[in-house]
This record gives sequence, structure tokens and C-alpha cells, in this order.
Amino acid sequence: MQSGLAYELEVLDDTDEAIVVVNVEGTVVLMNLAAEKIFGVSGDYMVGEYHEQLVPEGMQWGHQAYRRGYFAEPSPRWMDPGLDPHAQRPDGTLVPIAVWLDPRKVGDALFVVAHVSERAA
Repeated sequence: MQSGLAYELEVLDDTDEAIVVVNVEGTVVLMNLAAEKIFGVSGDYMVGEYHEQLVPEGMQWGHQAYRRGYFAEPSPRWMDPGLDPHAQRPDGTLVPIAVWLDPRKVGDALFVVAHVSERAA
């Protein structure tokens, strides 16, 4: 029987919902297949990379500050719906998204589980 982070990641990876798990440093711990389809990039490539690669150019530095603020006071909530969030695929395509942020503590480590969906433009 698995426990801790490995079990959490296995459960999150085995869902049809698009999931990206990010640690406090901002690196991707998991990107499942459904999220790969939205973001247009392999989860294997993204694991260990900064998730800001998925944020549109010109907004990446500001997003780092938002991330630090979120981890300072984590709570389940929508990611700034008033800001009309978008993801940027590696080919430059912008994708309108909605993101539900769900903080998870596993042992002493804090992560955010981002539940991502495409939304109408």
C-alpha cells in the first residue's frame, strides 16, 4: 500500500480531469494526460520545470509573485477569474482556462493541485 505523496500523485494522475500539481518552488510535480491536451506539452517534459512556462509571455514574472502570495496564504479558490486567465502552449497559442486551486499538505510539504479546464474565449 502506497502512502503520502506517491499515492496522492497516482490518484490525481488517474483521472479524466486536467490536473497540474506544483510545489512551493513553482516546479511541476505532476501533469496528467488531460492537462497535456490542454497545454499542448508532455507531462514528462514539464515535471521538474517551472510552471510559469505555461503562462503567457510578459506575465510570467508577475505570476511568480502571485504564486508566492498564494503559498503564503493557501486556500481553495478560483485562480483570479476577473483577470481572464490564459495558458500559452509551446507553439504560442493562447488557451483561455479556468483553474481551481486546491492546496494539499503531504507530510511537511505543501503543494497546489490545479484543476484546469478550457473555457469559452
